[in-house]
Amino acid sequence: MSQCLQAEIDPLKITDEYLQGVLVAIDVLAYSPEEYPREPDFPVALIAAVHTSGLSSISKAYAKIFVAGAASEPEEGQVIRAFAAYLDMFDGGTIAAHYGACEGLDDGFDLPYLQLRARDHHPGAYPALRHALLRFRKHDTCRFARDSLSLPSFDLDYLESYYGLQRCADARVDDAKAGLAAYWRDGDNSVIKGGLANAYNCLRIAQSQIRKSICCTDIPL
Repeated sequence: MSQCLQAEIDPLKITDEYLQGVLVAIDVLAYSPEEYPREPDFPVALIAAVHTSGLSSISKAYAKIFVAGAASEPEEGQVIRAFAAYLDMFDGGTIAAHYGACEGLDDGFDLPYLQLRARDHHPGAYPALRHALLRFRKHDTCRFARDSLSLPSFDLDYLESYYGLQRCADARVDDAKAGLAAYWRDGDNSVIKGGLANAYNCLRIAQSQIRKSICCTDIPL
């Protein structure tokens, strides 16, 4: 059965200047051997979301993990509906993703893949998801780095290093399919930690890019 896990991430218990609306960063994992499937053929099994109302890298952040109980369409539907309801709590703002706050799979993964899965496999949930997403501005951290910064790489690992972010060794998702299977079979939380770290570090990168500064002072995840 799908679950919704939540936590508060509060590095220094300080909030600073505010964006017009919330800033949400997401990471979407499909039950696939590929990190970014070329076609929406695999169910979405995990969505990690981290939000904050502060633009400072020491602002309080809150995390939600929407995780399926199995690699099935019914479980995927529950995850999508729960995520849409979560977004519906906010009156707009900005939603960020690394390589995924875009319109088509040719340009990224997270939001396009999620919407295609909802449209084609969960038509009852799709309107609510689409309506919620339309209220948000989009910020793609990879595209911003590619278009605005002279860097040798735009992948998440490099940008984490560039912005001074860290993550624990066991918070990496090299194979989402294997990680999800291990979570369901053995209760191995590595895939949960990895999705959370991806979304959290994406949030902090987006904050710095929106402010056009390097100001990340953070706890490692």
